[in-house]
Amino acid sequence: MCMRYKIKVMVLLGWLFLSAITVQAQLFSSDTAKIQFAPTKVPDGVTWSPSVSLTDDGLFSEKLPPNRATEVWVQSQPISAGMSWRPPTSATIRLDVEAGAEAFTYLHAYFRYSCDRVHWSTWYNLPPLKPQTASAESVYEGSLSIPRMAQGAYYAKMQEWWKTNPPWSSDEHELCVWIASQDPDFFSRELPFIGYLQVRIEGETRGVQIKSLSIKVSSAVSGLMAFSTGSKGRGRPTTGEKWFFDVSKIMR
Repeated sequence: MCMRYKIKVMVLLGWLFLSAITVQAQLFSSDTAKIQFAPTKVPDGVTWSPSVSLTDDGLFSEKLPPNRATEVWVQSQPISAGMSWRPPTSATIRLDVEAGAEAFTYLHAYFRYSCDRVHWSTWYNLPPLKPQTASAESVYEGSLSIPRMAQGAYYAKMQEWWKTNPPWSSDEHELCVWIASQDPDFFSRELPFIGYLQVRIEGETRGVQIKSLSIKVSSAVSGLMAFSTGSKGRGRPTTGEKWFFDVSKIMR
């Protein structure tokens, strides 16, 4: 009876242990970047077409006659898509455009992604989440998932890096710094994860007032990680920051 009791206890403890691993197997992230169009409030890196001007009330263009229209576009700054030590390979992007009623004759939204803030993918369509009405914001939502095939070269580099015995083998920022120092053009050829996202809108208007853009990025990554062998514990002091790897800042 004693032996059976011990076996049952061991099985129960094992089940609880596995359950704990399962619960912590994913880390979820959701961040919103709000771009407010007003002097001194626009983040660095945001650009727009010369057909609109920045005013206290937003990006503005004069009202045109019914038989005339002008093109307008706005492009966000690069937005970090995940944690500094583990960027995602899939994400959901939601865009809310706050503009005046009937501001556009049409409006399309797009997004692209980058690993290193320098080299970017092509632009992908961001479909409307709901029909645009005169009284509602324009809302767009889409998702991006990178296939395993596109990650093969990156994981091969990761295995090479592990052989150097890094202080924390789960730190992908340090991995990317190592890759860039060994192969400076790697991220011009490979886009294996989502480090940054950038959103762009393009449309046509007879007079517009764009007040803000709101960009929400949601993702999940594996929470399983290696123990750090460094003297300072897990990772570097900036481990808790958002993804900030920038290949232009790596010395060649």
